[in-house]
Amino acid sequence: MRTKRTLINMAYALGSSLLLLLLGLVTRRLLVDNFGTQVTTASQVVSQLFNFFSIAEFGVGSVISYRLYEQIAAKNEEKISKYMSMYKWAYRAVGSVIALLALCGAAALPWIMPDVPLATGYTVYGLNVVSTMCSYFLVTRRLMYTCTQQGYRCTQIDFCCNVLTSLAKIAVSMWWPNYVLYFSVSIFFNVCANLLIAWRFKKDFPYVKDVKVTLADFKDLGIFHDLRYYLVHRLSNTIYGSSDTIVTSRLGGSVQTTYLGNYSTISTSATDLGNKVMDSFAAAIGNIVYDKSAAANDHDKQVFWGMDLFSYLFASFVATAYFCLFQPFMGAWMGERWLLPLGFVLVFCLNEYVGWNHRMLGSYRAVLGHFEQDQWFMVSSAAVNLILSFILFPMFDITGALIATVVAHCIMWAGRVVVVFRRYMAGGLAHYLAVQALHLVTLVVCMGGSYAICARMPGGWLGLVPRVLVVLVVPNVLNLAVYGWGRDAAYLRSYAGKLAAKLKRKGKAE
Repeated sequence: MRTKRTLINMAYALGSSLLLLLLGLVTRRLLVDNFGTQVTTASQVVSQLFNFFSIAEFGVGSVISYRLYEQIAAKNEEKISKYMSMYKWAYRAVGSVIALLALCGAAALPWIMPDVPLATGYTVYGLNVVSTMCSYFLVTRRLMYTCTQQGYRCTQIDFCCNVLTSLAKIAVSMWWPNYVLYFSVSIFFNVCANLLIAWRFKKDFPYVKDVKVTLADFKDLGIFHDLRYYLVHRLSNTIYGSSDTIVTSRLGGSVQTTYLGNYSTISTSATDLGNKVMDSFAAAIGNIVYDKSAAANDHDKQVFWGMDLFSYLFASFVATAYFCLFQPFMGAWMGERWLLPLGFVLVFCLNEYVGWNHRMLGSYRAVLGHFEQDQWFMVSSAAVNLILSFILFPMFDITGALIATVVAHCIMWAGRVVVVFRRYMAGGLAHYLAVQALHLVTLVVCMGGSYAICARMPGGWLGLVPRVLVVLVVPNVLNLAVYGWGRDAAYLRSYAGKLAAKLKRKGKAE
């Protein structure tokens, strides 16, 4: 059942995200061309500011979700209902706090966006307040789908609404170029998606009821103990994800921010696609960690090493793809004048590698809780990110801010390693470090070898085709040769064998 649901989640995620990625590229190009760098920068910066305000969420979603996994595995419907009710009321409180933070934070807009007109900045800001409030008051039912590996049901609804959003944005950009209407479209369809999921939720989970919860319930379950520590994690993750755009807007202005935003648009869409694939496995990780039968025969350890290897395989492929395809694609899509230096792309690839390489380890870390055990790693990560960004940006422009992000990301990674190998994989740290050293060597060969081949290819859209083929073949064949038959790949080989057998049986049945 786990395998089937994981595959369904992945199939829906991949199919929908690929189309949305293409539509996102079209809407970004039209946004920059039809509304200019000031409106574009206002959109980017305000979005990242609201990421900062979201620290008011205190990580309540993550804290409740890892507790919810236990109750779903135990099929305790009473506690499932209580956790979901707590989640709903917590998010309503969070939405109200974010609205207050947004009211206070409005004063900082002129300082953060010095070359964006106040009217433009505050209009976009106000629209984001509305969008954020709608999300926090309506989004809570999605948690149950995620924890039961039925995220594809939300993906179906989101896909339809996101396609309509993109098509409406394209129409507004081309025929009614009004940025208020442009951003209002997203709010409308986001509300529609959440209302449809709320309607579907009642049919899929009829046993989940609204129950009365009190402040004492949160205290009795120890939620506040976890939230106190998770707030540190939330703040660090927010700084990691938002600081580059805000620092660039403050020190580099709207044009530089638009440069960065063009690259971020591609990476955000690709990251969303990758997350959909990884999230398909994440719920399975939550279930297997609390499955005592899996621990009895060390199956859980085999799964861990297999998932960690899968993270590396995905990370090395993504980093190689960006290194070989980013600049040619950007030149063909936005034009040569929007290219950033190759050094920026290299540092960007390293950051993507760090993130994807420990993506599964991060899922284990989130499921395990005990957020106090790596809180000081997170504090250090946030402090280093901010301090280094302001030091390095005057020296290296956008690349300097990104270097600071890579350093901070590595500190974050180290903290997650500490928790996972202390709480779950005791005795495996030496093997993990040795494997990571080998990963770095093969990564360099994958990126360097692929880039050397791609450098001989012609430019333009036609030149992307052979480059894509190189990226698809070289890193994957090399990694298969190095890792495909090792001990850590045992679970992946078994998983692939089961998948092939299922597809074969299905083919015969048809």
